[in-house]
Amino acid sequence: MAALPLVFLAAFALLAAFDPEQALLKKADVVGSWRSDDGRGRVDFHADGRFEMSGIPRSAIVFSFNDPPPGKGPISGKGTWEFAYDEPSTGIHLHIDAAGSFFDAEVASLESIKEDGRTKMYFSVNVDKMYGYEIQRVSEQPQ
Repeated sequence: MAALPLVFLAAFALLAAFDPEQALLKKADVVGSWRSDDGRGRVDFHADGRFEMSGIPRSAIVFSFNDPPPGKGPISGKGTWEFAYDEPSTGIHLHIDAAGSFFDAEVASLESIKEDGRTKMYFSVNVDKMYGYEIQRVSEQPQ
């Protein structure tokens, strides 16, 4: 009977290891270059609130106003970023300019997670991954 609680504790610990938690981000945590694991997707966040992105799969982003941009292949764009909530925040809004892959201004969102001791952000929709298309910081200053 005493072993039963230990089994539940072990199962809970195992599940917790595979369930990343949201990370609170400050401006200093965000500013820099972020890339996907495959190196194709990139988002550069600047301290002045601007960003550029490239190589992001069309299926990775849920847009708030329009359908995904027309065409095929990865998305590129630029605009401004802000925290979704008060700083520190678990989310970021991207206000995308009508340029690059975009004919109209658009808004997209990123959420943060902490996984294996590393902070990552993910676009909120991708049917192939539980947490969406992930990017992680690779440098403090965009190049």
